[in-house]
Amino acid sequence: MTVEIQDVIKGLLKQALESAGVGIDVSGTEITLEHPADLTHGDYSCNVAMRLSKGLGKSPRELAEEIVSKLPEIEWVDRVEIAGPGFINFHLSEEFFEHSVAEALERGGEWGKSDALSGEKILLEHSSPNLFKPFHIGHLVNNTYGEALVRLMQFAGAYVTAISFPSDVSPGIAKAVWGIIEMGIAENFTIEQVGEAYVKGVEAYKESEGAKARINEINTNIYNKEDSPEYEVYKRGRELSLEYFNNIIARLGSHFDKLIFETQAEQEGKRIVLENVPSVFEESDGAVIFRGSEHGLFDNVYINSAGFGTYLAKDTGLLSIKFREYDFDKSITVTDVEQKQHFELVKKSAELINREWAEKSLFLQHGRLALTTGKISSRSGGVPLAVDILDSVKSSALERAQESGSEMTEESAEMVAIAAVKYAIVKVGMGKNITFDIEQSLSFEGDSGPYLQYTYARCKSVMAKAYPHRGDIKVQVPRDWVHTNIEKLLYRFPEVVKRAALEYQPHHIANYLNDLASAYNSWYAQGKILDGTDAEHYKLALTEVTAQTIKNGLQILGINTPERM
Repeated sequence: MTVEIQDVIKGLLKQALESAGVGIDVSGTEITLEHPADLTHGDYSCNVAMRLSKGLGKSPRELAEEIVSKLPEIEWVDRVEIAGPGFINFHLSEEFFEHSVAEALERGGEWGKSDALSGEKILLEHSSPNLFKPFHIGHLVNNTYGEALVRLMQFAGAYVTAISFPSDVSPGIAKAVWGIIEMGIAENFTIEQVGEAYVKGVEAYKESEGAKARINEINTNIYNKEDSPEYEVYKRGRELSLEYFNNIIARLGSHFDKLIFETQAEQEGKRIVLENVPSVFEESDGAVIFRGSEHGLFDNVYINSAGFGTYLAKDTGLLSIKFREYDFDKSITVTDVEQKQHFELVKKSAELINREWAEKSLFLQHGRLALTTGKISSRSGGVPLAVDILDSVKSSALERAQESGSEMTEESAEMVAIAAVKYAIVKVGMGKNITFDIEQSLSFEGDSGPYLQYTYARCKSVMAKAYPHRGDIKVQVPRDWVHTNIEKLLYRFPEVVKRAALEYQPHHIANYLNDLASAYNSWYAQGKILDGTDAEHYKLALTEVTAQTIKNGLQILGINTPERM
């Protein structure tokens, strides 16, 4: 009901506009509804009169008055007003809010689900790590957005298959293998030592021709799977890296239906590139390149002079594997904004090979995360690792609890830390850079993951105290009840889910949940809920539905909700 009423209002506005704009075809006009920033100005607002008045030779307010005069009585709408220069504002009825609260209470964990993507089959790739490199801050951002999109699209009715594309063969891996051997730890090493070995190999490759030649030799052996001591080190490191990846992914609450490795995609990509020479690609100085400059992009190598497929060839091979092994309506890849041009090349060359590959592929970019605190240091000496960030935030959460004299278990601290990090990332729109501050991310005073968890726990505490009455909750608006901002926000949740799914922007949900939590906490501070009045049951209903909405929204974002904090 809460989503459908928009369509009803839009349809009636269109009919009224057609009557008001006599002699002018307005059939192609899009009617849009917005929620006024000031909740006292109504629940929906339309500016169509302001947009079309000039073409009809009328003032915006005059046209708005004509449109409103031709509107019939609308179910669930209490009144329609004209505001300012010509906004048409709709105030929903008391019965509507009562009905929407009852609907939310009845649907529980299903509350907010949308059919915006009903039946759509989506293949979604995210969190693709470089093996032999620990999961770092960039992977953490990618995982947060990727997991949120998986859950969001499932909540919007889509069938989603989540995959990851680990890099298990590359010059970088050869550098790490070289470093492991040089450090004398080839028989037994940890994931932290792998990171150190990689840094050592990168430096040696720049500074020593001898080391460079040896690393290139190791790289060839790994690509060709040559039986050698170096390849044995590679196999041990690959297994250790995958175990580490699976552990950090589980900690973050993610799941993948399948991993597709670059070793598979590299061979597939090389085959496709060579099969499309010279129609799409061309040979140049012993390599095979794509003339991106002919398509407004840039020229780049797909197979290098050593005969190895580059990342461009690997991603082309991955497309081929995806379309061969999966049946989907859309393939979505979540990438870093720095890879935008790379994937523009992949998509353009793919379009020339098989148009369907490009038409069904969508590459979404997220921004980069910057730290405002010096408390987080990397164990690898470079970019902070995901575990460094999570452990630092978890430690800060425990310290805060101790300083305030409250108790916090390790399990609760872990949930709070993940909420703090994920919310700080996902509240920012896709494509925008993120600033992360530990103190702000742990705030219980607003716009943070822990703040939403705290609000949920507060609601559950109220319900626990009212447990004897819980089975008697009545969704009936009491006499003389003045509708709260909670009710004016609650019904919007299905709309927010639908919009977030269609726009691939989970930050809409994060921002909505913050508004809802703020409204509830302000209302909570103004009076007693368990007051023994006729309004008590309805207040409990609002509390229960607020909790359920926050829980459902946070689950979409990959954040758990503790019952107590």
